[in-house]
Amino acid sequence: MSQFGFPVKAPDPRDKLVILATFATEQEKREAIRRNAVGWPHIRPNCTMVAPIGNHWAPGAWQCVVDMVQYTNSQGVACWLMEIQDRNFNPFDAMGVMRNEACLVAQSAGFEWLLMVDNDVRPNPDTLLRLLAWDMPIVAPYVEEPCTECPQCKREPFRARENNVDVWRCVCGWNQPVIKLHGPHCDLNTGLRPIRWSVLSMLLFRTVLFNCFPGGTMWADPMGADEGFHFKRLWWYGHRPYLDTNIQLSVWSKPHYPLATNRMSWEDRQAFWKAKIEKLQQPPDRRPINPNVPGVVEGEYMPFLPQVARNGHESLAGVALGPAINAGKLELR
Repeated sequence: MSQFGFPVKAPDPRDKLVILATFATEQEKREAIRRNAVGWPHIRPNCTMVAPIGNHWAPGAWQCVVDMVQYTNSQGVACWLMEIQDRNFNPFDAMGVMRNEACLVAQSAGFEWLLMVDNDVRPNPDTLLRLLAWDMPIVAPYVEEPCTECPQCKREPFRARENNVDVWRCVCGWNQPVIKLHGPHCDLNTGLRPIRWSVLSMLLFRTVLFNCFPGGTMWADPMGADEGFHFKRLWWYGHRPYLDTNIQLSVWSKPHYPLATNRMSWEDRQAFWKAKIEKLQQPPDRRPINPNVPGVVEGEYMPFLPQVARNGHESLAGVALGPAINAGKLELR
């Protein structure tokens, strides 16, 4: 625990006020002192709820997100991870509801920040701290559409810069422009840039922003309301996103736009939805990137569990892994 007390200066001594605050960590105290001149107080400065939208994890993504949360806490910033229950009846049809639930939970629990993440992101441990450092209402990392295989020869392509344009190129001669998932397009490592929209893979919000949308009404119908629609809603209230071009976020897969399936052939469309439904029926992939790392319980990466729970199978029954509504995600025998 750390205390911080200071008088609020006033020209007339009769107007002098005193604030005495107690913080859980020295880092919270330092942030409170910094904000005393440029912002307003919070009981847990920079406390963040990381909200994965669903639990259909791509390989390695779960460990990367957990490691980021663990590292953030180790640096004195309170950080929770709370998976949002999959409420989709059919693929994508309740994504807006799930994002609204994340907003409601973060606000009602008193978090200052909400970091929404998709289930295919692979951040570095310090990604959240670097985004928080900007102290901006909405900030996103730099995301590109992944390209891991040449469609012609199946080799791994390499990135190149040609005529001031980023491209993917392969030794076989194939090439295509790098697809940047934000607009207007920005180059990597050019600092913090104002943008109109960004892919929703990872977004950091100051939760008071959601006061513009009482009752958890920020996110609309996910089938027709894309990123552009939602950022137009934010612009209506005077907010725009910013892009941290110094943080390149790795993602497992290309973004999916449900309306785009209308442009597919009937066969391709049916195959697309069939694959999505099959994915929803799979258990969460919480396997570690390296199976030999510490903190693996029954094949799942759980470094936050007490050591006694890791050593004894039967002792897991006393560890709370989430609300009862999500029971069954990790079977306890």
